[in-house]
Amino acid sequence: MVVSEVSTRLAAAVRAARTMVRRGPLTAATDEPLDATRWPAALLDPARAVVPFLGRERELDELRSWAEGAAPISLRLVIAPAGFGKTRLANEFGGRMRESGWTVVPVPRGREAATVRARPQGDVLFVVDNAATRLGLGAMLDAAARPARGRIRILLLARVAGEWLRRLRWGSTLWPQLERDDATQVALDLALAPGLSDDVVLDVATAAFAERLGVQDPGAVAVRRPEPPGGVRVVDLHAAAVLAALEAAGVPVPASEPNPARALLEVAASSWAWSAHEAGLELTIDEVQDVVAAACLLGADDAASARDVLRRVVPGLPGRAGAQWLLGLQRSTVGLGVSAVGHDRLGDLLIVDRLGRSVALVGSCTWGVSRKVALRVVRVARRIEVELGEVPGVTSLVSELLRRATDAGGDDPRALRTMFMLKPRSLLDANPDDVDRGELAVAAARDAVSRAEALVDLGTALNETGRMAESLDALDGAVAAWRRLAAGDPDRYRTALVGAMNALASTHWRAGLTQEVVTIELEAVGLCRAAPERDRTWVQAELARALITLTIALDETGRPQEHEAGSAEVIPILRTLVARDPRQWGVSLAQTLSNRAVTLTESRPAEALPVALEALELSRTLVVQAPERHRPQLGFALTNLGNAYAALGRDREAIAPLGEAVTLRRQLARESPPAHNWTLAYTLASLGAVRSRLGDLDEAIALEREAVLLRRRLARENPARFRRMLAASLSNLAVTHSRAGEPDEALPLEQEAVAIRRGLAEEGHPGEEYLARSLSNLGVLFSELGRADDAVAPSEEAVAQLRLLAVGDPERFEPDLADALLNLGAALIDAGRPEEGVEPTAEAVRVRRELARRSPELHLPGLASALSNMVSVHLDLKLLDSAAEYAQEVVDVRRRLVDGSYAHEQDLLRALDLQARVRRSGMADGRAIR
Repeated sequence: MVVSEVSTRLAAAVRAARTMVRRGPLTAATDEPLDATRWPAALLDPARAVVPFLGRERELDELRSWAEGAAPISLRLVIAPAGFGKTRLANEFGGRMRESGWTVVPVPRGREAATVRARPQGDVLFVVDNAATRLGLGAMLDAAARPARGRIRILLLARVAGEWLRRLRWGSTLWPQLERDDATQVALDLALAPGLSDDVVLDVATAAFAERLGVQDPGAVAVRRPEPPGGVRVVDLHAAAVLAALEAAGVPVPASEPNPARALLEVAASSWAWSAHEAGLELTIDEVQDVVAAACLLGADDAASARDVLRRVVPGLPGRAGAQWLLGLQRSTVGLGVSAVGHDRLGDLLIVDRLGRSVALVGSCTWGVSRKVALRVVRVARRIEVELGEVPGVTSLVSELLRRATDAGGDDPRALRTMFMLKPRSLLDANPDDVDRGELAVAAARDAVSRAEALVDLGTALNETGRMAESLDALDGAVAAWRRLAAGDPDRYRTALVGAMNALASTHWRAGLTQEVVTIELEAVGLCRAAPERDRTWVQAELARALITLTIALDETGRPQEHEAGSAEVIPILRTLVARDPRQWGVSLAQTLSNRAVTLTESRPAEALPVALEALELSRTLVVQAPERHRPQLGFALTNLGNAYAALGRDREAIAPLGEAVTLRRQLARESPPAHNWTLAYTLASLGAVRSRLGDLDEAIALEREAVLLRRRLARENPARFRRMLAASLSNLAVTHSRAGEPDEALPLEQEAVAIRRGLAEEGHPGEEYLARSLSNLGVLFSELGRADDAVAPSEEAVAQLRLLAVGDPERFEPDLADALLNLGAALIDAGRPEEGVEPTAEAVRVRRELARRSPELHLPGLASALSNMVSVHLDLKLLDSAAEYAQEVVDVRRRLVDGSYAHEQDLLRALDLQARVRRSGMADGRAIR
């Protein structure tokens, strides 16, 4: 009887809950206050839908098509930063699905699995907002995998798809039931719809807010427009419209704050302070803002938590009255609970503004918090790190909050896991605290999967902080752990194993162990390709990571054909991933395009330029969205574009991007020398080489000397990675000294470059072409110093090496072979062996004629130099008629090259002088050209 009664009551409760779910909105909202000017921030609450739904029809159609498919269960993830309209889109979609007979169920935090288990009959749409912070998602998907009557659709909303999403693959048993291409992502663009301008959005929003406030619509002309046009989040446009409507209602609005969200916070703070005074609380406006910021960080959902917030910020305030006041401010429901600020973006800005300026406030907010509150602090801190990482001081604030949350949470696996699941992955985010947290997570792991996850987190943190030997140990253990798990269930744990292998390959790369990288990533790529058809889309992210690393390593190990194939495969995959989540994958595509431009510059420079231009365009877009985060990528793109221009002989066009890159990378190197000194050296070397070719020799020497000094230091610290770069800078500086008529300065530099490059070759590293170039340069320097006999041997060795390379890849190595032949001919002429110098010089002319026929802009200068040497050879052999013919051809070619630049004009003058001397005396005064 007791069991029967309990069962009856439970059944009644379930029925009542289901009824409420059918009727309720996606996000609960409190009643609108009578005077909206008292609670201006609440006007931005998506649940209130003050502004009519605008745009996003394409996304709604796509979501409806997804929901109405025949599959029994399906997932969809909507990705967008805060303020793009995810929640509003979900509300609108849910309303339309409800009208079609679906039951729409918002999933409360902490009740994920229970909500699905209590699902009603029929077709059900579950909506999970802020999915990235939900630790119960795995259990929820397990529950959803059970048979049900009717279709199940799960709509996840998140700011970015990162580690949290990847771990769902092995954290639940749902995936075998999903169809191919399911569990995919939809990214919201910044624009609500194509052709929908900011003016239209502002006009509609201003009218709606004015109507709500009961004032005359001031129109969009009254709005102070935020910058940049077309690049502002919807919530910021709405904040600007709210301010215009408030001003029309007679509310004082700050005129000097350019950010509309911050300006609206100032107005809201005045209303909070006024309400505190009305409640009999003596609080300054600063204290009011500190209280609300603390409530956003810690949560104030009930009287107990509200009193706790007040005790921390303004101790001594009357507890009951203070709690009632604070709870009365909570007019909106946001991602982690109720809030006074109306939108998470405003709450994040308030936390950064108030806690970022006061270490004392950070301490009082986080001292002695419970594990539950510590977990909330972690979620908020990581969210702020993603959304506001550009704001000065945010990184240190986030680090402090996470450190204190770790102290409060102790070895709580949930908090530790969340710290890593929500962490933005970047080598620029190195933080020693992550190592401590990783060690705690390994010690706290309660099962094999948790331990394997924790080992990857620890190994990645050790890698990011430069502790590579320890990182290799941890990641070796992680890969072994995932291998054991994957042996029992390969489909479920494949992505986890590949992710661990990618992390291990990254550490090997940083340690300079390139061949190990190739071995690891080839296996990882094979595992991804072996995935079942239904998982192909799901493993694309891991396949892309593996291919990115693999292609770079293949290039480093001298396997150009395999590198070419890997690049051709990964770029289309990255384009697909960018379409799903541009915030996470845009930088990967930009980097890959930049790397592709580098390799094409060396082999097929004509194809490199459009790739480099696309990489730069994408990088500039990324910088507009997040300047601090993406400046390093912009530096790469600028440098590679400059090198692409230079490879085409368009040195003057290379100056602007390379100059901008040097300025940018100097700033980065001042901020973080360990991370950016090597990139600064790379760009200095590129700009120095271009300046040298243009004849700006003093500037070139200064740039190249700086590059040498930086690379010497780097090579001492990590010789495996930076010796090759040091050799390149030494050789470049030697060439420039030679052009400046300073062979004594140049010789020891080129000899050192030859020694380094010969050592690398003996160790089995690729780069024979670089050794050959240095040997050829060395021969030139010996000739310039009058050591003609010493010049022949290195010149002959260079020609022999480049002949072999040109057989395998003529398009890439024939220009170098022509230069080396030219230098060998000149060396033989200077050594008093003009008859032997005829054949290599003539061969250089033949090669250059063919190259100039195919690409005149790039190879005519080289042809002119080769022809000039033919003049010298024929004069030495007293073949005056042929010398005159070649001299005329030199003049003709040099005239074609004149473009107003000083260097080309000087080349033409030298050609005319050579022709005049041939005509006058039949004898050439001077040495052969190199």
